[in-house]
Amino acid sequence: MSDDPITPVLALRDVLLKRLEESGLAADVRELLRDLLPEAAAAGRAQAGPMYLRSLTAAGWRGIGREVTLDLPFGPGLTVVTGPNGTGKSSFAEAVEIALTGRNYRWDAGRTKTQVWKKGWRNLHAAQTPEISVRLTLDDRGAPVTVRRVWHGESVDDATTVVERPGAPDRALEDVVDAEALALYRPFLPYSELGAMVDGTLSSLHDALARFLGLGPLSDMDEQLLARNKPLTDAGKRLTALTKTVLAELSGHDDPRAVAAAAVLRSRKPDLALVRGLLEADAGAAADETARLRGLASLAGPDPDEVAGAVERLRAATARAEAVRDGTAEDARRLAALLEQGLEHRRHADSADCPLCGSAGRLDHAWAERARAEVARLQAVAAEAEGARMALDAARRAVHDLVQPVPALLQRESSSLASLWRDWALCRGLNEPGALADRVAQLAAALDEASRRAREDAARRLADRDERWQPVAVRLAEWVGAAEAAAEADPLSRRIKAARAWLRTVTDELRDERLRPFVQESQTVWKRLCQRSSVSLGSVTLAGTAKHGRVELGVAVDAVDAPAYSVLSQGELHSLALSLFIPRATHSGSPFGFLLIDDPVQSMDPDKVEGLAHVLEECARHRQVVVFTHDTRLQHAIAHLGIEATVLRISRGTDSAVTVETVTDPVGQALKEARELSLDEHLPVEVADHVLPTMCRVALEAACLETARRRLRDDYHLALGQIEEAVRPLERTKPLVALALLGDANAPARARVEQLCPGGWGLIEEFNSGAHGSLPSVADRKRLVRRTETLATAIRRGAGSVPEGGAR
Repeated sequence: MSDDPITPVLALRDVLLKRLEESGLAADVRELLRDLLPEAAAAGRAQAGPMYLRSLTAAGWRGIGREVTLDLPFGPGLTVVTGPNGTGKSSFAEAVEIALTGRNYRWDAGRTKTQVWKKGWRNLHAAQTPEISVRLTLDDRGAPVTVRRVWHGESVDDATTVVERPGAPDRALEDVVDAEALALYRPFLPYSELGAMVDGTLSSLHDALARFLGLGPLSDMDEQLLARNKPLTDAGKRLTALTKTVLAELSGHDDPRAVAAAAVLRSRKPDLALVRGLLEADAGAAADETARLRGLASLAGPDPDEVAGAVERLRAATARAEAVRDGTAEDARRLAALLEQGLEHRRHADSADCPLCGSAGRLDHAWAERARAEVARLQAVAAEAEGARMALDAARRAVHDLVQPVPALLQRESSSLASLWRDWALCRGLNEPGALADRVAQLAAALDEASRRAREDAARRLADRDERWQPVAVRLAEWVGAAEAAAEADPLSRRIKAARAWLRTVTDELRDERLRPFVQESQTVWKRLCQRSSVSLGSVTLAGTAKHGRVELGVAVDAVDAPAYSVLSQGELHSLALSLFIPRATHSGSPFGFLLIDDPVQSMDPDKVEGLAHVLEECARHRQVVVFTHDTRLQHAIAHLGIEATVLRISRGTDSAVTVETVTDPVGQALKEARELSLDEHLPVEVADHVLPTMCRVALEAACLETARRRLRDDYHLALGQIEEAVRPLERTKPLVALALLGDANAPARARVEQLCPGGWGLIEEFNSGAHGSLPSVADRKRLVRRTETLATAIRRGAGSVPEGGAR
């Protein structure tokens, strides 16, 4: 519905560059941000015109047994698909969604009952292979294409989707339908999603709107800044924790160096040079030996747990690689390529003869289906083998990375520890996985134990040399290293903090700017849906972070702000969901010329149903709008308002046999069904006596309801809600006749009926009391249908001419 295009993502880099130049940020902060700016996006594939639905076909799918097709009017316009619950309407609606996306909202992971629903995707009455197809046009002038999804397994995910064009090779779905556009503009709203769109947090809607607004690159920039800043902030946190630990160890020391060091650590800006001087003032003459002991005291061998994990992963990867060898992968690739060439030859040659052996008819449709399945299997085998090889390489590198070179302080020694380190360092030269795993596993434990003994011995000797000061000196040396790292990180961390603050401000400004047209459109739709409601929809804002975002709604009751979910009825919540869905789905940037909405009427009062009819009419001016509903109130509202629409009715018989027919006249439709039943010579008398009068009564009451609604609208100028309140309590035929002919359900109508149709009142008495006689012959049954038709026609004309507009 919107004609205000949102600024494309393509221009985002230019927008940010301009704002950066005007930001007043320091040059180094601007440079930091400039390096993170998104690249100019490449132009997407051109869309020649809007995509329209032509027909939906299903077989063996959900509630649909044998194959049935739902033909849809081409181009903009409103189509209402009606029928009782359980007739297969939602099966058609969900068929479009899963054909174009490969997914179904009802079955998305994380939703309740997901597994139960997934098990019920296959129709119980259909023996044929489940299949759905959506016939559509990609632009106003192009020939239709068919998106066909065929299942070849027991799981709902075991399916293949292809796009078929007359006289052309099959195409992949992504070549025809832009998955990103589907995510941005999502043209279908199933009932399960209608209720979930307003779940209290609207977190999923936040993510959709964020993509819709094209601000994803800003979130990416912020994540990159956050990732760069993490090691810098970790350095500060480490220094803070270490300062606290070292101060605790210095407390109580009477050594002058400990007292001086504690004073430095407590100051706001510690003097690192002073601490270094305290460390260099080592008591004793053997400074070199002291340095060596300190090095040994901090010596760490390989982490046994880390090494054990890496070795275990290497052995697992080796076993997997042994099970799936590269030769198998290459054979699978070659055979898959050969089969694909056969399939390609079959498509282009338009012949089922084998070009290699000359056998006639060998490359038939069945062969092609088997070949496609084999290609998929072989490609999976090749991918598994390649993955095993890559996993083995990664596992080997991970083990090599754990093998560190000989520490500098041991490089000139001939001690057992130094020898053990040299043996350990040589492991980096081992490439055979089994030998590498065994050698590393053997040496890691020994080296860790030897390093531990060396540390303990060095610490003991240092303690002997200088009792209490030396352990503290080791900690102080560690503290100096941490302080130097934190000091080095601080300037960059400050720049990153300034960059993130600027980025948050720009994100908020651009988000509000781009969201404004969407909010205005949502408010317009809300006003039409809830025109007589005291609840008004105000602001729609995105809050939170990129990963934990939410949509916040401004709702007021009689101009007083209120929490949305505490004041909105279920019907208003559904209206709110539609208000958020329609502006996004009808945006001018969408390549989809259709909207598909499943059961939006539930929980709506008559005023909202009338408002919904107006909204759908407005959408149908520029979009193909298809609405599935079992609630007849929408159809009545469309007729009441004189909105042009195509009405299709779906019925479901035994063994899930679904039929589709166009409804031109509900009364005529009911009479047609009764007439067809009356002509059945094999119909048992007891069935005819019970069923046929009921069908005739339904036809007569439909004529009364149509006439009563028209009279109350035209003569008394009642709104749709008032009309429904007047007709809802009337459960018997006589009050309906009186309301239709006299405008008063309690008025005596016999004289008027007899005036319009002599003998008609007797038929009404029969229907009202259930005292109709037996219908043993076809002639008796045809007579009952003719009497009903005569009376229904008289009632429709008795309050004015039979309407010719409305539903078509």
